[in-house]
Order: sequence, then C-alpha cells, then structure tokens
Amino acid sequence: MPEVFPWLMRFIDDRPESVSVKSGKFTDGGEIGDSDVWISATFDENLPEYVKLVIYMDETELLEPEKSQETQDRLLRSVRWVCDRYNVVYGHLSYHHACEMTERERFLRGEAGDPTLNTPRWRSELRGYSWLMVISADVAVRLGGADSLRDSQAFHSVIALPNGSLLLQATPTFREYRGPAVENVYRAVRDVLVTGEFRALSPMPGVPPAHMVVLPD
Repeated sequence: MPEVFPWLMRFIDDRPESVSVKSGKFTDGGEIGDSDVWISATFDENLPEYVKLVIYMDETELLEPEKSQETQDRLLRSVRWVCDRYNVVYGHLSYHHACEMTERERFLRGEAGDPTLNTPRWRSELRGYSWLMVISADVAVRLGGADSLRDSQAFHSVIALPNGSLLLQATPTFREYRGPAVENVYRAVRDVLVTGEFRALSPMPGVPPAHMVVLPD
C-alpha cells in the first residue's frame, strides 16, 4: 500500500543484496503464517545490470481445483503488470532451487548450470523452459518470431510485450502442463536452450517431479 512505502524506504540501503516482502496473517508468535504471497528482488554484485524479481507461491494452490483458477488468474495479472512496466528479458516458472537455478540448470554439470554465467546470455539462449515463460526479442527472432511459435501449437498463448519480448503460456492451466505438453514446449525451444553435460540426480523423498525433458533426444 502507498502509505507503507515511506516506512519501507527508511529500512532499505542504497543497494541492498535483496528485498523481500511477505504478506499474510500474524500467528500468536508474531510471525506471518500461511503467507498469501512472498516476493523478493535480488541484486547480484556479479550481475550489476540485472534485477531478479521472484514470486514464491505454494504449488498446491495451482493444482487444487477449488483454488487453482483464482490463483492462476492472480499470477498471470501480476506477471503481465511486471512485463508491461519493466524491461523483462527472461522469466520462468520453476520449483525453488539453490541460487535460483531453473529446472534445466539443476540437471547440468559445472558452469553450464551456473545462473550467474547463463543470465547475461539472454539475447541468444534460454536458461530453461516452463509452463509460463518470457523470452527476449532476440531469442524470439532465433525461433522464427511470434507467428512461428503460435504455429508450433506448443503454446496456448503467445503475447508480444512492449520491449519486444514474448510471454508464452504452454497450456490453459498449470494442471495440464504434463507429459506431451512439456515435450511440445521442449521441441519448440530446444535450439536455443543452454547446453552442457547432463547429470542424473538421485530421487529424494518429497521432491516433486521436474516438468521438463531431462535428457536430450
């Protein structure tokens, strides 16, 4: 809310490493429990020209029938607002991994999976692919443009953004982004994905499946 901004600015340095905002109801212990949304903006000293905006949410809200449509609509409105206001050159929907790796980067060995090295390559390569993603104008040209991506039938929606980037939505709902839908997106963008040696990660209890093609054709 606007009245909160003056208070917030008093606690933010000129160039903080990150800024996080969590919204929800206070518990008896004075902490925010079951937060409605958790947003962070991260500034990396190795990437001074870039700002990473991250929105965290519980995947179950996108999967449960009674909640999913409202949550998805709210997410899409937020993404469109950010994309229309700022110069977004890459975006994706992924599980929360260390160093904000994408699903693809998590399966690549060494420097090939390093977000700090991959981020500056936004003009020519994608760090990964997902149900909802933003690709730069340069990458879009490499893939044949918006019309070519629409004709690929891999995407439910292809939206041109003010800076020339494209906002791509694979299926009408996140719940539908499984199996063949994931493979279709992979085939549509595989020529511009960061490449490297894949590693097989040991399955861990409670870890959700990756919504991606793990091994190349």
